[in-house]
Amino acid sequence: MKGSIIIILSVVLLISSPSYAAKKDKVMAEQLQRLEDMVKILDEKVTAIANDTTSMSGSIKNMEEKLKGMAISLADSSQNKENLMLSLQFLKEELNELKNNINRINDRLVSMPVVSPQTPADNNMQSEPENTTPAPAAETSYYAAYSDYIKKNYPLAIEGFKQFLKIYSKHDLADNALYWIGECYYSQKMFKEAVNTFTELISGYPQGDKIPDAILKKGYSLIEMGKQADGIASLKELISRFPLSEEASLAQQKIKEVNE
Repeated sequence: MKGSIIIILSVVLLISSPSYAAKKDKVMAEQLQRLEDMVKILDEKVTAIANDTTSMSGSIKNMEEKLKGMAISLADSSQNKENLMLSLQFLKEELNELKNNINRINDRLVSMPVVSPQTPADNNMQSEPENTTPAPAAETSYYAAYSDYIKKNYPLAIEGFKQFLKIYSKHDLADNALYWIGECYYSQKMFKEAVNTFTELISGYPQGDKIPDAILKKGYSLIEMGKQADGIASLKELISRFPLSEEASLAQQKIKEVNE
């Protein structure tokens, strides 16, 4: 009994000692610092998302202005069909990128950490998720090359897209850039180069949103090269893989034309 009392008194004295209190204060200070660091991370992420949202609002407003302009052009008989289709294609490209930006913002919101106290045993903070927001310079480079394509400056567009791919090979627009290189070759009747480019896109970006277009234009290019059997095989592959797509409908029409 006397031994137990001595042990209890020793524990009480240890807890009440200045060194123990200092250690306890140090642990609490570390926990507060961790919380402050986590709050700072959240603030930075919220600020980045707010900036992205502001940028997207500007993009939407810009597209609205373009739609108004295109509506006016429809009423103007001097606006030829080819220019109108190119404008629509450019707008579609911007809408696809806007959709990708929305998906990226949603992913970042889901991955944001929950602020919670950490125990003293948690000495290492969770590393901040890598920021996957595309650099503005990347989009500027891409759309500069795309603008050259719209203007039919195909060699310049090819050079621009290749430069984009060299620097931003992992960017979400990389497959699109490769596709437009193929389109540039196709527009210049460089069908062999077009086939090689579309084949590279199909094998390198199997989940890309340009796959149906690439298969379609690969089929067209092969037919233009006189390889009708290979071209039709490519078009049939498109119909099989993407039966409900607009490209599949175009493929069916092309096969009918070739067989007539």
